[in-house]
Amino acid sequence: MQEYKQYVQAINKIYECLNIMKAKWDDQDNHNYIESIEEYKQIVIKYAEAFKVAISPKKTEAEE
Repeated sequence: MQEYKQYVQAINKIYECLNIMKAKWDDQDNHNYIESIEEYKQIVIKYAEAFKVAISPKKTEAEE
C-alpha cells in the first residue's frame, strides 16, 4: 500500500501545483495549457483505483 500512497501524493502534488499556477498566471494561453492537463484528472483517478486494486493483497479461500 505504500506505493499507492506515494502515487496518490505525487498526483495530488501535481494538481496542487497546477492550481497555484492557474491562480498566479493570468495569461490565457497558460490557463488553456493547464486546463488541457486537468482534462486527464478523471483518467488519473481511474488508474489510481486500478493500481490500488492491483497491489492490494488477495484474500485466500481460508480468509473468506
